[in-house]
Amino acid sequence: MDLGILMLIFGSDRQFRRVKAIKNTLRGRRTVSNLYWALEYGMLDFIDVLHGADFGEDQPVLTQLSANGLAQADDDFRIQLTAKGVEQQRAYLNQLLPLKHLAVSSRYDVAKFMRRFSFATQIVSEFSYGNNQYYPQSINYFEDQLLKRWFIDHKQDHLPEHFRQLLNSFLSDLHQDELADLFVQSLVGHDFSGLTAEQVAVKRHVPTTIIELQWLQLYGMLLEKVMRAGKTSLFAPLTAGLAKPIISNSAQTTFKMFVRQADRNPHAIATQRHIKLTTVYEHLLEAAILTPVAKFPYRTLISEDLMNQLAAHQPTNVGEWSFQDASQVVNQLAFFQFRLFQIYRSKTTDGH
Repeated sequence: MDLGILMLIFGSDRQFRRVKAIKNTLRGRRTVSNLYWALEYGMLDFIDVLHGADFGEDQPVLTQLSANGLAQADDDFRIQLTAKGVEQQRAYLNQLLPLKHLAVSSRYDVAKFMRRFSFATQIVSEFSYGNNQYYPQSINYFEDQLLKRWFIDHKQDHLPEHFRQLLNSFLSDLHQDELADLFVQSLVGHDFSGLTAEQVAVKRHVPTTIIELQWLQLYGMLLEKVMRAGKTSLFAPLTAGLAKPIISNSAQTTFKMFVRQADRNPHAIATQRHIKLTTVYEHLLEAAILTPVAKFPYRTLISEDLMNQLAAHQPTNVGEWSFQDASQVVNQLAFFQFRLFQIYRSKTTDGH
């Protein structure tokens, strides 16, 4: 993935944004710090959409964006888009579907579904031609077994016809021949080996990263279509195990224990779970970031007096308020309470 393109897509002309935070949000590094900046940048819907992607080094990208007049960069590896950068941002966004279709990859492993569906297409296509002699796509053992079981269970259920109906219905739903062609180019079938993102990009005269993002969007749409058909659908097995937890399992456990406790004592949870108190606080911050504001007990963890003190001294941009500066005006302030206040103010200001 081209980091420069992604920085333009997810950059802003209204605030400086940390390159590392955007990278870590997109590839799913769920530290409290990364999640917090995802909240500040309005990117919570895009956590882990490019799971594990390698973006390379930051500095060359910052240098190139600055040299091209697309962004301003500061000494903290943050960028802010220029007017020219915003123009390029619009150009990239116009090449993509609405970003809500990319956000599907934050809730489900769309990349894995894409590999499954492509392999399923090859299997069904060759089966429809009665061909048992072909080179199957390379896929890991678990996925291979899942698809074999699915094929064996359904090959006598007029599988090629059902597959054709699904594809025709999905492609018709797109209402654009160009998008339909783009999707089909990702498939492998009888006497058709498909195209790589690089090959499609050359044909369409667009960056490879745009094609890769378009494919994720299209497969996200297909995944949602298959899931809407319900668990009895012939294609439901292709969606097994793709859901991603909104909150990490460990943080979810801590948060549930906390809200169920009568006295809501983080120290007691640390003892019961045999984890550090700082880990309990990290789990609660993660839950606060990823939970609707009305469902998190902020007032239990921040007294009314402390809330008023922080509100009285907060700067206009609470997201950029440093703990060091806040500690100078609020006595005995704990970092956990400070960060929780920032989360609360960001969510209530932005309507989360």
